[in-house]
Amino acid sequence: MSTIVIGSLLPRAGRTTATAALGARLAADGLSVRLARLRSADGADAPAEDDAQVFATVAGCSSSGRALTEQEALTEAADGGSTLLIEAPAGEPKELIQKLSARVVLVTVDVADPALADLASAASALGDALIGVIAVRQQERALEPVAARLSERGLNCLAVIPEDRLLAGPSPRELAEVLHASSLVEGENSDEAVEFVMLGPLSADPGQPYFLQHGTKAVVNRFDKMDLHLAALATEPDCLILTGGQQPSPYLLDRVEGADPSPTVLLAPDSTVQTIQVVDELYGKTRFAGRRKLVRAIELFERLDLTKLSESLS
Repeated sequence: MSTIVIGSLLPRAGRTTATAALGARLAADGLSVRLARLRSADGADAPAEDDAQVFATVAGCSSSGRALTEQEALTEAADGGSTLLIEAPAGEPKELIQKLSARVVLVTVDVADPALADLASAASALGDALIGVIAVRQQERALEPVAARLSERGLNCLAVIPEDRLLAGPSPRELAEVLHASSLVEGENSDEAVEFVMLGPLSADPGQPYFLQHGTKAVVNRFDKMDLHLAALATEPDCLILTGGQQPSPYLLDRVEGADPSPTVLLAPDSTVQTIQVVDELYGKTRFAGRRKLVRAIELFERLDLTKLSESLS
């Protein structure tokens, strides 16, 4: 069967998302699919190990759950019997695909003219080995224009995937890390992405309707805003972020621990304004991990033209 390398010229281009979602699509289409993550040639590669663990959770696909060396990838490719998708490190993968006798799909976020020129140059170097290009994290109104621009450059556009808040969103664990926050309660979904980060309302009556506007969310309020904490808690948030660095009322923690599902509660050292600024900068820089992101990615990759892919492979 085929070996397909999922690559990108630049880091943080969505290779892991594309590999997992494409694998799920092919498996749903009846193919036997294996997923693998190639680690850096420099040695230990923690991000690659994280990606490999994600691949082990993709329904219908098999994966070792650990990052592979190049030699191990060669062994996997020689094994045959199923379609093998290998996520490669960022950079032009020409040498790798020659060793693997593989085809390649390139993923890109940047679709400005210089980036498209680089893609066209890479496509020329890859020749018939290139199946096509997937553009990700594009504005909804730009989907058709981006596809047209890729085609104008002579690039086979397999899909243009819109940007998505959930895929860009952080998990409570990532929030804790970037905020240098202490965890007062470890919630049930600490590794699942939150789509929205909400501030408490400024009105005197917070109520629950405000917090019911969004489903998967983290709520940010000063540590002593008990009325807002309880109103938010009633709407099943994934995470409460208490700002100001001081301990909240024990009553709040008792209520949290009795909640089902229980949210993560983080105590951030900075002010609410500073905390929100840090969180805003985190969006779009998070890793692809967790069940929610995987499900959303598979939904978005329904846009991918499997017919084009199959024709290229044949």
